[in-house]
Amino acid sequence: MSSDGTPALATALQGIRGAVRQDVALAPFTHLRIGGNADWFVEPYAEEDAARVVAICHELGAPIHILGGGSNLVVADSGVRGVVLYLGNLNRIVRDGSRVTAGAGCTLPSLLRTTKDAGLAGLERLTGIPAQVGGAVAMNAGTRDGETFDQLVSLTVVERDGTIAVRGPDAFSPSYRNGGLGGAIVLQAAFELENDSPQAIFDRFSASLKARNATQPVTQRSVGCVFQNPAGDAAGRLIEASDGKSMARGAVTVSDLHANYFLNNGGGSAADFMALVADVRSRVRDRHGVELELEVQLWGF
Repeated sequence: MSSDGTPALATALQGIRGAVRQDVALAPFTHLRIGGNADWFVEPYAEEDAARVVAICHELGAPIHILGGGSNLVVADSGVRGVVLYLGNLNRIVRDGSRVTAGAGCTLPSLLRTTKDAGLAGLERLTGIPAQVGGAVAMNAGTRDGETFDQLVSLTVVERDGTIAVRGPDAFSPSYRNGGLGGAIVLQAAFELENDSPQAIFDRFSASLKARNATQPVTQRSVGCVFQNPAGDAAGRLIEASDGKSMARGAVTVSDLHANYFLNNGGGSAADFMALVADVRSRVRDRHGVELELEVQLWGF
């Protein structure tokens, strides 16, 4: 038996309601379209099944990774061991007055459309983020206009041991691009919103999307911002000021539209991406004395 309990894991996962597959390519699930395979790929049908997968991995000591929209993720070329848990089936949206509850697998664009149509404002500050709700909460995704936790009033989560709990936002420690969940996995998120006209919400939505499209390569293969913005500065500005827009490794290049975006121009590898990360970090460190910290999530490195 391997260290992650593979034979026992195979037996235990047979009882999960949902799709359970072995040796699944992860590149198609990421915006960058690079990376290797998952030993096990599990798509549960219900929250209870997701919790059971977490409990199984906890009991057997098997590694587990939670996959959202893949918009902020780089998977190693060698893939990842253990289980990748994909919560795309948990995508219901329920409205109760001005409170909207969304499943972890609901995409932010879908949630924003639903709240706009209902005349509920507050989430349009997240316009243009190609994430699922669970991932957006986990990383406290945001824009210059606000963050995911701004409107959050409660979370339904799976704890490390597989138990399901409902927590208020004060139970966590959100910070810049980090939800501070302490290992908890999001199943549902509830947001308290404000009444407004759908047209006014749409106008703000459109203005934000137009500004984002003009300054970021949103239609190309990337992971969004690679580095966190240092206090009082912007990673993209530092990279551009270091002549970083000319940098590339293999088919992975620094975007000429926004220097904090790295693009896979076709055939790029995770090794190329990480080599470019190292090159850019070194150049910014040498020219500006700033150590850039990653914002992107890494699996299998």
